[in-house]
Parts: sequence; structure tokens; C-alpha cells
Amino acid sequence: MEKLPYHLTPYEGKRPVIENIKGVLVNIVCGLIPSKKYRGLIREYFLAYRICLDHPPLPVKKRLKPINLAFGFDSGLARQTGVAIASLLVNSKNRCSYTIYCVVNDSVTPETRNSLTNLVKALDQDSSLIFIEANQDFDQSLRGSWSIGIYYRMMLPALLPELDTIIYADGDAIFCRDLIGLTDLDMGENLIAGAPEKADGYINSGFLVLNLAQMRKEKIYEVWLDTSRRVQYNCPDQDLLNITCRNRIIYLPIKYNFRHRRYYFLYRRGLIHPFDHHDLKYNPVMLHYFGPLKPWHTIRFYLDDLWWEYARLTPFYEELLAERWD
Repeated sequence: MEKLPYHLTPYEGKRPVIENIKGVLVNIVCGLIPSKKYRGLIREYFLAYRICLDHPPLPVKKRLKPINLAFGFDSGLARQTGVAIASLLVNSKNRCSYTIYCVVNDSVTPETRNSLTNLVKALDQDSSLIFIEANQDFDQSLRGSWSIGIYYRMMLPALLPELDTIIYADGDAIFCRDLIGLTDLDMGENLIAGAPEKADGYINSGFLVLNLAQMRKEKIYEVWLDTSRRVQYNCPDQDLLNITCRNRIIYLPIKYNFRHRRYYFLYRRGLIHPFDHHDLKYNPVMLHYFGPLKPWHTIRFYLDDLWWEYARLTPFYEELLAERWD
């Protein structure tokens, strides 16, 4: 059996007894409430993992070299990605800057591109935004109802031949810390780094460090193209990444890709190491709003107020607010 990363190995004592008691009491209360909506809200409030955002990061000397970071999106997620970018730049102020590569298609209008470029300039003069047109290499992939945009992250080895490594992040997220902690990550011959999604070491593709140089050396991009045209997976990009990179993955702490529902699932089963639990609480890096329901859809969402706080910094705030469901 493959050895799991330390933070997914069941630890002695499982989760604290108080958490078990709280879970039992909440379930008893919910059993007395007929409304499914309010049962969900109660469980969300009392059982969802709480992070502490009032602890500032330790001071560091500003990093002179920009950090390379990529996003991939079409018009459907362009404004929300602007919120993610705003949160990152605000929380990196006087600590580091970024060269942000955005893989897009022609649905992202010149007006939207200009708005995103101006947003970066307004928040951090030392950071820059570069748009890269997505290629058509994955057009013949078997992806069911999934958008071709899921493959934009996998185009990076071909689209950025001048870079050896890059950090990738989904746009349905916000950042609470900078990414300096990943700049000295030694990838060796590993292909990707990511945070676990399941107890068997399967990772989530919403935040990755990609070893582009090693991928090009081993022609991993060609493997992805060929496989995507022959096999249809449930989660096309994520399954493909996990299968082709198996045993060549560095496991990042959960704080780099915190999905609160998934985290609680693992935590309840005693699969999160106490160190990761504590580090996430006081030093979260990225909150990933994974799943069909997003904070820009409804106010009844985990830490939705924080997302809207960063949305206010963007030129898209009024549009996003007008489109909210409630």
C-alpha cells in the first residue's frame, strides 16, 4: 500500500472528544427542526471549521523577484478571478510581487482584460498581468459537460516554454496570505505539488505547483493530450493529473487549498495531523470555494462576507452584487 503523506495518516486519539460531543448535540437539535434549510445553516455554523484571520503574518524582507502565478478562465469566471487576484495582492503588500499569467479565450473581452490589468496596477505597481490565449489542443478531449477551461492549467507546459515552474490557482478562491512559502519548494523530479482531496492521497487540482521543465522533459503534455482523447473521467483534469502523476506528487499543507466541507470530512475521521489543523487555523493561505454553490451566488455561504470584502476592491463589485441570488 502506498504510504500516505503524514498529515493524512490517522493520528493517535483521533479528533478531540469535545468535537464528537458537539457533533452529537448538533445532530440532536437538527432532528427537532423540520426545515432542511435551517438544519443546514445550523450545521454550517456549529460544525464548519473556523479559521482565525486576525493574526498578521510574520514580517519579512520584501522579495525582489516576482513570483510566477497562473490562472485560467473564460468570461464566466473572469470577474471572480479578479476578486482572487485582489485578495492576493492586498495580502502580499510590501512582502512580494507577482507576474500573473492568465490563460483565456476570446470570450474574455478587451474591456474585461483592461479592467483586470488596471486592477493589478492599482493594487501593486510591482506586479504585472499577462494574458495568454488558450490553444485548441484539448478540443477533442472526452470531457462530457465540462468546459474546455478545465484544461487551461494543463496547457501551461506548452504555453510557457520559458518557465521551469509555476504556481496555478483556480479563480473561485480568495487568498489570506502571500505565496512566499512556496518559492523555495524543491520539486526535484516530482511533477506537481497539491493539497489532498481524499484519504488515499488524491489531490485537488484547484491549487498546484507545476514542474514545467520536468513535464517537458518527459513529454507529459503529450501523455495528457493522448489520454484525454481516449478516456473520459468523472473529473477530467483532476483525475488525469492524479493518474499520470501518481507517486510524483508533493503534498502541500491543507492551508494552501482549504475547502471547508472536505476538510471537515477528513478531520472527523482523524485524518488530519494536529499540526496541520493548528497551522490552518492561524495561517490560512487560500480559501477555495469548491463546488457548484459560490459566495457570489448567495449570502448564505461559508465566509461569504470575506469574499465580498475583496470584491469591493474590484471594478466588478456592482455587477456581481446585482447578479446575486438573494
